[in-house]
Amino acid sequence: MKDKYLPNFVIGVLTALLFQVCAAGSLVTGWELHLRNPELLWIWGSVFALFIPVLLYFRHGIWVLLLLTVRGAFALWQKGELWRQIRALAYVISSHYRDVYSWPVIGDAQSESFDLVMILLAYLTALCVSICICRNKSLELALIPVLIPLFLCLVTTDRLPAEWVLALLIFGIVLLLLTDWVRRNRPERFAGLFFGMLIPSAAALMLLFGLNPQDDYINRAAELQRMALNVYEKMKSAVESAVSGNLAGNSGLETVNLMTVGPKSDFTYTTMRITSPWDGVVYLRGHDYDIYTGTSWESSEDRSETFTKGTDANGQTMKVVTYGVRSVRYVPYYSTEAAALNNGYVENSGNSISYSYSVSQDPAENSGSGFRLSDYDDLPRETELWARKLAKEILGDKTTAGDREKAKTIGDYVRASASYDLQTPAMGADETDFARWFLETSDTGYCVHFATASAVLLRAAGVSARYVEGYMAPCLAYEKTLVTNQAAHAWVEYYDSDDGVWRILESTPADALVPTESVADEEPDETEETEAAAETEPEETEETSGTDETDNETPAADDISETGSRSETDEWKSPSPGADSGGTSNGTSGGNSAGTAPPEKKSFVMPDWVKKLGRILLTGLLTAAAVTGQAYLRIRYRYWKWYRGTPNEMALERRRQLDRMARRVGLNLPDELEEMALKAKFSQHILTREELYRFERFRKQIQDTVSTQPLYRRLYLFLIHAIM
Repeated sequence: MKDKYLPNFVIGVLTALLFQVCAAGSLVTGWELHLRNPELLWIWGSVFALFIPVLLYFRHGIWVLLLLTVRGAFALWQKGELWRQIRALAYVISSHYRDVYSWPVIGDAQSESFDLVMILLAYLTALCVSICICRNKSLELALIPVLIPLFLCLVTTDRLPAEWVLALLIFGIVLLLLTDWVRRNRPERFAGLFFGMLIPSAAALMLLFGLNPQDDYINRAAELQRMALNVYEKMKSAVESAVSGNLAGNSGLETVNLMTVGPKSDFTYTTMRITSPWDGVVYLRGHDYDIYTGTSWESSEDRSETFTKGTDANGQTMKVVTYGVRSVRYVPYYSTEAAALNNGYVENSGNSISYSYSVSQDPAENSGSGFRLSDYDDLPRETELWARKLAKEILGDKTTAGDREKAKTIGDYVRASASYDLQTPAMGADETDFARWFLETSDTGYCVHFATASAVLLRAAGVSARYVEGYMAPCLAYEKTLVTNQAAHAWVEYYDSDDGVWRILESTPADALVPTESVADEEPDETEETEAAAETEPEETEETSGTDETDNETPAADDISETGSRSETDEWKSPSPGADSGGTSNGTSGGNSAGTAPPEKKSFVMPDWVKKLGRILLTGLLTAAAVTGQAYLRIRYRYWKWYRGTPNEMALERRRQLDRMARRVGLNLPDELEEMALKAKFSQHILTREELYRFERFRKQIQDTVSTQPLYRRLYLFLIHAIM
């Protein structure tokens, strides 16, 4: 093999050992994985680090290594333990991501040990590092198996690997970066430079860590995470609104586009878990909007106020646990602590996923401050003309009544003006006023329609009002209730000038209730108990604020039942413990009263050989697709680089690609192309289009040569070397 230097293989062994420790250490220390026999990891890692470079020293050693890899993978696959450990690792990682980002959970907890997964990772790391150094390949190949485990830990800020792992990883990457050019272009000098840089690199890193101790480290990840989260939530909310008109608790979104409010999607996922001190409906306030344009609700900037407080809580606490970090905090009515609203919502500045509020059933009089009522009175001129006329007709002799009486009358009118239907079509493109279209044209609507119409009519009647989005959930006292995205809701807040507080006006019909899920005390049957015993749920660590209460239970899907119903009311009140609430029953009806079971029908059982054959065929198809796909992507990437840059840069890239391809098919790079590449690199001459076309002609010559090769040779050149 060309450029075969024994010291470089020694470096390959040392680097493989170092990166094995970093790759496995990132996962083991970052995710606190259990290894039943950790000494086996180091033994097998050492064997891989020594054995792989030895094979790569020989010309055809890569093929021997490939055969051994396939044979070992097949043996491990047959036993099944490796696959169980891979699924268990995926479950551990994805469960944490679910709690932070609401990502789906994959895998299952069928294994408590991860020895084989770590041994496999050690093998892949040694293989990539050894090929990179011993076969003089790109540095990215060596970094992939160590950066992926590190990235899995750094996605969140509470799963960092141990300090010694990070120090060793930085040390190894720095060494390879400093010596990469020499390794690839002057391999005979690589060993001397590598060993010469060991002590200076170690000293520089020790000095760097010494001057920046961890105690003085300022973590800015939370701020960056919050910025990224705001962008993600706005994009997600805009897409959901445009596609399905589906509310998703879009707190933080500055505009609600009423033109896109149409049929709601049935897609359901869990967004949060709440624990209420009372039976009844809980409203979780997200974002309010003060500007009505006719086709949208908008939130004006620089709004700042203290929201209405509750009376003495008497020890009543409501807890909210969101499945994923949200840019806002969802505030229940009525918190006894001051809730500072900025631009209509409470900012989640600490990126908390769990927080508690001391709450009361009734607001304290004159408890809000810092806002201007005039901000919640304005209507567009065209809207004001018809809305005032309609409001007078609705109120009749109640035009001089108090704000609560006006709100109740308007709420009753809007509630009876249309039927509740989640599949209500979007407003026509020629319409200019959403509230008027709903009240005069549409026969159906859902919460957005009813809340918008109520807010407009309240303002027309002289009552300050604003449109609010958040979640509505029927709860049972002190039971954990799971809230889905289908519980996202819209309502109206109006200002009761008699008491000086903001109150809820619920004008959506009673059948608007979206069932939520509460953790029930039902006794599972024997099958459920067996399945539950086989799975272990990860402990959920929650950041709390407001109280010292903690909750380390994760809701299980097997323990869920639908609960709750909502009564029609014009303002929020927590029903008494004896209030009615719908739910599911564990009882059964019908069935075989005699106690004799009907004969079981024998179901068709597919033979094992058919299942095995299907698995083999599926594996073959997936493997073929993966191998072909990687070759195609590599070819497209080379085409992209072929035409990228200035003419001189294109010449250098084309010379590099052609030299590699020519050697694969037994051709020599023409001297004229070598001379043009040198001219492009070391002279001021800018190559012409005709000169560049000479590279293109030689590439076609290589393709013609490939087309004359036997089929197996053409497949080899395409799949392995990506020559087309």
